[in-house]
Amino acid sequence: MAFIRKIFAGLVLAGVACSTGAQAQTNPANSAYPARAVRLVVPFVAGGAIDVTARRLADYLSTKTNQQFIVENTVGASGVVGARRVARAEPDGYTLLFGTTSVYAINPAINANVGYDPLKDYELVARAFDSALMLVSHPSVPVKTVAELVAWGKANPGKLNYGSSGIGTPQHVLGEMFKLSTGMPMTHVPYKGGAQSVQDVTGGHIQVLFENPLSLIPLVDDKKLTGLAVTGDARLDQAPQVPTLKEAGADITVAIITGVAAPAGTPRDIVIRLNSLINDGLRDKELLESVAKFGAIAKPGTPAEFHAFIASEVKRWGEVARAANIKAE
Repeated sequence: MAFIRKIFAGLVLAGVACSTGAQAQTNPANSAYPARAVRLVVPFVAGGAIDVTARRLADYLSTKTNQQFIVENTVGASGVVGARRVARAEPDGYTLLFGTTSVYAINPAINANVGYDPLKDYELVARAFDSALMLVSHPSVPVKTVAELVAWGKANPGKLNYGSSGIGTPQHVLGEMFKLSTGMPMTHVPYKGGAQSVQDVTGGHIQVLFENPLSLIPLVDDKKLTGLAVTGDARLDQAPQVPTLKEAGADITVAIITGVAAPAGTPRDIVIRLNSLINDGLRDKELLESVAKFGAIAKPGTPAEFHAFIASEVKRWGEVARAANIKAE
């Protein structure tokens, strides 16, 4: 009997050892993640609002974990190059994507050869920040509200040109969404960046523009442009007199988002750990104050909520791109 008990005890210990080994294989991160530097790929140029926002978040995560979160700018094709890089990276939690509405929703809608699927090739870790765009018009257009703009545009077909920072950018696709929603004709004029389009709307070379509010609010305050609406679900603290599009009568609410993703297959415990760290940062007063000047509003949530949101955005922006026949150059 004693011999049998010894055999049984040995089998139990062996089973525990096997179980522990299997758990180590399926959960390699455990509580030690991150154990070395993490690359946060920003698929846009350094120095812009997206890049600076990513760096603020990376600084917070570095301090919180005692490991470096290093921002790497991988630029090309409106974010496609960086997005592909992360999609093909080792799924170990050490290469992450700081993506945007363009990366997660618009690029796949307008580019048949985008090279990644935002819902299949990533673990969507955490939605980070939302920002709104502002709709402005040149004072030569005799309007003060969105309703007046729509009425004037319909009464004067061919006289409204709207600018964007390039074909397939959120500013472009949003302009087409606005046209489809209101039935107002406008002609798209693409530029090579937001600064040029702001310069031309201020000069009256184009009449209408959706753009980052931070570059427009000083011009609205100086009466050089007419602030008609913001695209988010709330008015901006920096321009409380400008209503939302919904308040102005247009049934449109658009958030330009940023969020963190990891390659598909990244262990679940790493995804949960990252989500928790990022959400903590999105509640950190110092971090929020550092990004507020870029119009960024924190949006903490779960990976499942972020996945569901991106799925809805893929559908929404895809419908607009197809209706307006927008294709990548």
